[in-house]
Amino acid sequence: MNKSIIHLDNISKTFRVAERGSSSKEVIQSFFKKKYREVNALSNVSFDINEGEIVGYIGPNGARQVHYN
Repeated sequence: MNKSIIHLDNISKTFRVAERGSSSKEVIQSFFKKKYREVNALSNVSFDINEGEIVGYIGPNGARQVHYN
């Protein structure tokens, strides 16, 4: 039986991102009154990583491989 080393259950992450307009007037207005929108990076993600498994992380900065002993 494999031993679970990492267990995630219903993980969510949301970022608040400031919006800027496309015109010069909208850009200047955004310095004084910011408008935000929410970006969901993760939504209800669940998984287990068991002892001895090899896992690869893929993201905007490339990939990384990790071996859990």
